[in-house]
Amino acid sequence: MTKDGNNNRGAAESGVQRFYDGANILVTGATGFVGKALVEKLLRSCPGIETIFLLIRTKKGMSPKERLKELLDNGVFDRVRDSGALSKVVAIAGDVMDPGLGISESDKARLTSQVTIVFHSAATVKFNEKLQDAVKLNTMGTQAVIELCKDMAKLQAVVHVSTAYSNANRTHVDEKVYPPPASPIGVVECVKHLSPDLVEHLGEAIIAKDHPNTYTVTKAMAEALVSEEAENLPISIVRPSIVTGAWQEPFPGWVDNISGITGIMMEIGRGTIRSIICNEKYLVDIIPVDIVVDTLIVAAWQTANSRRNSVTVYNCTSGSLNPIYWHQLGKLTLKHSKTTPSKYLQWYPGFSFTTNRGLHNFRHLLQHELPAFLVDLLLRIKGSKPM
Repeated sequence: MTKDGNNNRGAAESGVQRFYDGANILVTGATGFVGKALVEKLLRSCPGIETIFLLIRTKKGMSPKERLKELLDNGVFDRVRDSGALSKVVAIAGDVMDPGLGISESDKARLTSQVTIVFHSAATVKFNEKLQDAVKLNTMGTQAVIELCKDMAKLQAVVHVSTAYSNANRTHVDEKVYPPPASPIGVVECVKHLSPDLVEHLGEAIIAKDHPNTYTVTKAMAEALVSEEAENLPISIVRPSIVTGAWQEPFPGWVDNISGITGIMMEIGRGTIRSIICNEKYLVDIIPVDIVVDTLIVAAWQTANSRRNSVTVYNCTSGSLNPIYWHQLGKLTLKHSKTTPSKYLQWYPGFSFTTNRGLHNFRHLLQHELPAFLVDLLLRIKGSKPM
């Protein structure tokens, strides 16, 4: 597939496009950052697709159909809006955290009889998520998707979106599934039958071994579940590192959230972050969202065309081929913050890295909390609402 999604493709690229002709695709996590970009790319570059089913839950009083409309109204879909491709997108009411994905029997029958390709992207990416919730979404959710896939009569490929940090306890990560930090089935049973307090104690014990948070633990356990089913399903795992704004597609710099590293870069640009506790000599492994999406699409094609009895893993990272370090990222962020300043600028951009927590806390007090206190005080004196 070419970057502009046109029909002037080479033989190998046309092979990928032909694979998607007539395809019925199920996507979980489609309302997320990667999910939006994936759906847009599929619609634009693979016009032969029959239907894209999106598993969408009710949220904040909005029904799945209402959320689908809101999703498709997003500017990311402007390039395919006039082609009629959006009519191929169908909402399936469900929730990854519910038993059986919370889908109706009629929707299940439709999916199991029609779907040929599955992209499982739904996950919680909160590092401080309680173990119970992280297991329900990242591990049990994956388990439920796998069970649904087993009943799909026409299934050709399943792509599970994991993370390059599922093995954060290792200094070198090969493209294979490693033993999980705990038995996925055992932890799932604990979540089902133990009190939330006991589950959190269990989480602390697991994390204390060699993982930084519940996110990496539950993603590692999800990979183990996927690996166990590899003999029964045409399945692969894609592990992106830190997903950032688009390189080229759907347009350069596109991003739809301010979480994670995007939020850090934004706040540096606004001048509100003055100190970051981090070793600036360390690698920051970032990967543009369109590279991740292209990898997912080709991974499904490759999985269907090279059926194996073991799971295939693709590390979607930049570190070994095109590395960037924190000090470089910091300089680039400051450079562009000054040449293209934010309209929400609050302070002249400038910050420092440090590995000294005491120094960081001092800077935080002096450069973050004190100015914020003074601004709020001034606003109160003027009779305005504090920030």
